[in-house]
Amino acid sequence: MRLRFTAGITALLCAGSICLAQTAPTAADEKGLWEIWKMQQEKPEEYANLSTNCLEFVKKNPKDPLSIVAMTMASWYLLKLDNKEAAAKLLRTVETPLKTDGLNTSASNMAKTWLSRLDLEQVRNALQLYYRQKIEYPKTLDLIKPFQKNGQPPLADRFGKPWVYGLAEFKNLKKLGTLYAMYGQQYTIKSASLGTNSELKAAIKIPYSSGIPLKPVKMISGTPGKEMVQLESTDGKQTKVVMSIGTDNGGISLNYVGPKLLILSDMNHWLILPRPY
Repeated sequence: MRLRFTAGITALLCAGSICLAQTAPTAADEKGLWEIWKMQQEKPEEYANLSTNCLEFVKKNPKDPLSIVAMTMASWYLLKLDNKEAAAKLLRTVETPLKTDGLNTSASNMAKTWLSRLDLEQVRNALQLYYRQKIEYPKTLDLIKPFQKNGQPPLADRFGKPWVYGLAEFKNLKKLGTLYAMYGQQYTIKSASLGTNSELKAAIKIPYSSGIPLKPVKMISGTPGKEMVQLESTDGKQTKVVMSIGTDNGGISLNYVGPKLLILSDMNHWLILPRPY
């Protein structure tokens, strides 16, 4: 069953990514994306079905500007299924934006965010290989270059910033802590771009779109291309903000305003909402 599912995902992935890269966008299938989103809200743990539905959307609507949203959502479900290889392939498809609009830019940043976390796991694996041979961690990451089975581990995150790496003391061993750091028995590492949100295991546990506590209140302007939306917080803070496409508020951006839907993102997830009137 696992093999059949993986093969199906691979076929959909290849068909979707090729078409997405080679064709121009047309009208957005908001209804189709909304159906997927409703399932995400009603059955959030059906990752296999959700990823399949997202990739079917891409295959059916290769020219649709919303396909890039479905593509990146599918990658998250695949990560939840621990199918890192398929997830990474999808993310690499959208890492370089085809356009500079809100959806493509945010999808690119989202891809770089998750790919950086996957890359960091490769670096950690290389560090462990180094430790097994040297019985210590290296003073600098340059020393791990030969210690990766499938090529050299990346020495920077997907935003081009070098990893923040260093040997560390054991906090609970005050007398021996400095010695442990001196002899390379513990280290710290993170993405300079993602900071404390660098670890894949922690990031994938965060419920989808929970970091975007906003809901729409009303349209301030409905002029095509110049839409402005008033939103308010859903976290009890009673904060109200006005956003237009491409604006950023506390790391949350408004990426799409359509006839029926709004789409926001926070570099980790999308949030799809009905358009207010």
